[in-house]
Amino acid sequence: MKIKKIIDVSRRIYPGMAVWPGDSPVEIEINSSIEKGDACNVSSIKMGLHTGTHIDAPFHFINGGKRISSLNLSHYIGTVKVFDLKVQGFIDKSSISPLPIFEGDTVFLKTRNSLLHQTEPFCKDFIYIEESAAAYLAEKKIKTLGVDYLSIDGYSSSGYLSDGHPAHHLLLSNEIGIIEGLYLKDVQEGEYFFSCLPLSIEDADGSPVRAVLFETE
Repeated sequence: MKIKKIIDVSRRIYPGMAVWPGDSPVEIEINSSIEKGDACNVSSIKMGLHTGTHIDAPFHFINGGKRISSLNLSHYIGTVKVFDLKVQGFIDKSSISPLPIFEGDTVFLKTRNSLLHQTEPFCKDFIYIEESAAAYLAEKKIKTLGVDYLSIDGYSSSGYLSDGHPAHHLLLSNEIGIIEGLYLKDVQEGEYFFSCLPLSIEDADGSPVRAVLFETE
């Protein structure tokens, strides 16, 4: 495989960035600084595990489910199909059933969410995965689903829009990987090689990732 181009599809992490309401904001602390006479520059970061581009472990919504360090890494590296969906409101079964999606596929769904600039505040009106679409993907036995906002389930003033978080439960209970917060604005529909590996954080329910696509020849 020869790599022609690498496309970064991760959202930048910085203090003040949009996070899910109630999650910890990003804080970066300078612990030592060469400018202040220290031998080296060292910093630390505090943030939620579901900040920016990240992976959900089953334990995020299923008590007793797999933690992030126990995930099958083959779900987060390999071939991916990117589809550009011109939908409003949400993605349902009718939005994706015409697409060439097959068992074992990794699928990234690009929507108007990717038009949201990375510096914009949290958007409650994002495109989400409706229950019928999640059930269809589970029935298809895909490997991994990637979306371009912070959750596959929708949002309301009381939290998640859909009672019981059906999209999360349908996918995670069927061991389908979930990648959230992708930035697909400049990505064309097509097939790519991708890498989106989680950190090996013990007992964690999620992990930030650096997600990249590779154009190959």
